[in-house]
Amino acid sequence: MRTEQDTQNLALSGRSHSDDLALTTDDESAEGKQKGLNPRPIIRLVLRNILLLLGPAILCGAGAFALSLSAPRSYEGSFELLVEPITSQGRSTDPSALTREGGRDDTNSIDYPTLLQVLQSPELLKRISAQIRPRYPEVTENSLSREILQKTLVIGRVGTNILDSTRTIQVSYTGSDPEKVKFVLEKFAESYLRFSLEDRKNRIGGGVGFIEDQLPALQQRVNSLEAKVQSLKQRYRLTDPEAEGGALSEQFRDVQAQKLETQQQLTEQVTLYNTLRQQLGLSPEQGLAAAALSQNPRYQDLLNQLEKIDSQIAIKQARFNNESPVVSALIDQQRNIQQLILREAQTTLGMASPNVQTNSRIFAFQDAIRIALIQQLVQAGNSSQAIRARGIEIAQTEAFLDQQLRQFPAIVRQYNDLKQQLDIATRTLNQFLLQRETLRVEAAQKEVPWEVISQPNVLTDAAGKPVASVGKAKMYPILGLGAGLFLGLLLALLLEKIRDIFFNADDIRDAVQFPYLGTIPMDKGVRAISPASSFGGGLKPVLSDKFQDALSALYTDLRFLDSGKSLRSLAIGSTGVGDGKTTIALHLAQTAAAMGQKVLLVDANLRSPQLHSILGVPNDEGLMDLLNHRIEQPEKVIRTTSLDSRLSVLPAGSITPNATKLLAATEMKQLVNRLSGMFDLVIYDTPHLHGLTDTNFLAAATDGILMVVGVKKTKKSAFFKAVEGLKRYRIPVLGIVANHPGKGSAPINTQAEQSDSVYQEHPALFGNLKALRTALPDSAESGDMLR
Repeated sequence: MRTEQDTQNLALSGRSHSDDLALTTDDESAEGKQKGLNPRPIIRLVLRNILLLLGPAILCGAGAFALSLSAPRSYEGSFELLVEPITSQGRSTDPSALTREGGRDDTNSIDYPTLLQVLQSPELLKRISAQIRPRYPEVTENSLSREILQKTLVIGRVGTNILDSTRTIQVSYTGSDPEKVKFVLEKFAESYLRFSLEDRKNRIGGGVGFIEDQLPALQQRVNSLEAKVQSLKQRYRLTDPEAEGGALSEQFRDVQAQKLETQQQLTEQVTLYNTLRQQLGLSPEQGLAAAALSQNPRYQDLLNQLEKIDSQIAIKQARFNNESPVVSALIDQQRNIQQLILREAQTTLGMASPNVQTNSRIFAFQDAIRIALIQQLVQAGNSSQAIRARGIEIAQTEAFLDQQLRQFPAIVRQYNDLKQQLDIATRTLNQFLLQRETLRVEAAQKEVPWEVISQPNVLTDAAGKPVASVGKAKMYPILGLGAGLFLGLLLALLLEKIRDIFFNADDIRDAVQFPYLGTIPMDKGVRAISPASSFGGGLKPVLSDKFQDALSALYTDLRFLDSGKSLRSLAIGSTGVGDGKTTIALHLAQTAAAMGQKVLLVDANLRSPQLHSILGVPNDEGLMDLLNHRIEQPEKVIRTTSLDSRLSVLPAGSITPNATKLLAATEMKQLVNRLSGMFDLVIYDTPHLHGLTDTNFLAAATDGILMVVGVKKTKKSAFFKAVEGLKRYRIPVLGIVANHPGKGSAPINTQAEQSDSVYQEHPALFGNLKALRTALPDSAESGDMLR
């Protein structure tokens, strides 16, 4: 559990600014690769496998060419039919056009897709094959259908689109016998001409039959609609619905005008009547009664007498009291006259207005002015009554006309619908009758509708001999060459898949998505390093300037890879054994030391440590002792080398069975930080990544990992798998370096990497050997014995 937690801590906390740089470069490179296809890998693949590509292409092309030479020769012929007149004069003189109304031309009368389907129908092919079979028994309906599918018999319209399409049908036929080709085309032409005449007769006969079937129903519908129209006219007494509707509307407007005028007159008379009645204080009946009394002489005489007696009573009462005989006599006389007046008034009123209610104003004297006003009052009352009666009559007339107007639109609509249906039915019936006569005239025509404008012929040369062609066989060489190239490409891809290596530095540069930091060239001064040829004796390898320049450039690229943070520690890793990571780690450390840096080279390859043997330093104490806390001070186990005074080495130390697990412990991260503070640059030589996770734990604690790829050595599949692992654990990758792309040579290997290969094949045996070596003294003899 502790190891797993330490692993997570290292993977998360070990990221530095270099990690962000590597990931950013990864994203930018991926984005750049997505912008377009890089043709360089394909070109290099083709150049590497040019013989493999050309071999199948030449063989297949030659075979296809030989096949085309032996292919049977074929002959092609054709003829053309004009199925419609092309000029206006021709269309106007066509038998079918002569019988049409006005000789009109229907340019869209033929449905060409349908016509072509009919011309290729099994029924028509059966008739044609029956005419060909007496001379060529092998020709059948099925054989003609197969030839249509195989495009050796083509029936189509001349023209491909609406701009160049014609009224012409072309029939072409291809076969191995020119006489058969011409004979088949002749029979097709005869059959198609016969078909055009029969088709016209069949169409005409079918049209006449259809019309005869439709005529009874059409005639019955016309009669029914005529009866409905007649019934509607009789019910509503219609002659011309549109004119009658206008007259009814005009009459309604006149009645509305009369109604308005009557209302105005009634208002005037009622106003006058009320005014006169208010002035007179009498009703018309009372006014008539008052006028009658005023015109009665006896009544007026009695009134005069009463007036005189009233005067006398007034005079006498001034002299006598009421009990005086004189006054009493006058009062009795007054009473008698009043009774006579009342009796005379009742008699007069009974004759003039028997039912009138009495009113004191009736008995008053009515002068000429009041008599005139009474006359106006009576006239206004009578006029009002007459106007009201006329208004009632007008209202009744208006209601009747309004009802008629409301019903009339529905009646008119019903009438119009029936009339429209009757017109359509009548027009259709007339058209059917006319068309029947037209079709009967057309049926009498004997002229063939279609015309052969290009006679059936086989293609011939200038001498009149049939011209043979190889048909599709002329494409055989091209197809064979293409198939051969495709086969060669498949073989080349298969071979590349089987080899599974990077052939040159360009392959590595185009394949990776990390910074490409350079190429380490082959150098004869660099050989397989072993303890027998170690540097401990003061011997140094003689390296070429080219090799040293490449390492200097690599160190410079690493130094200035991230301008925001100096590089203090890095791990050197590779995918598998033999990629040269230990050699590059050693010479990179030596190069950095030569540039004035204080460098520490750490042998973290705990599975097969060899740096102590190469550099000739003791390995009794080292990295393992620091991780196991057997030694607390790193200075006690760090060794100086004879290569450079500024180059130190930390050997692996005593190897225990669980040594590799210590790389994932917290102590390892702490040690990395401590060593980074003691030296300008710390370089860790790590185990390979193929199938192992040791390097992942260590690299997560450093500033990043430098991947070494061996040209013609590193397996592509293993490399990409290792890169995916680094991405998954978010381990910063500083860059890629290609090792030793020499022609015909193997990559630079150290004996440590060779030992890694042995360890991969026999891990148990190698573990026992390492335990034995730990128990023995560190001497040349023990080293020889172990080897």
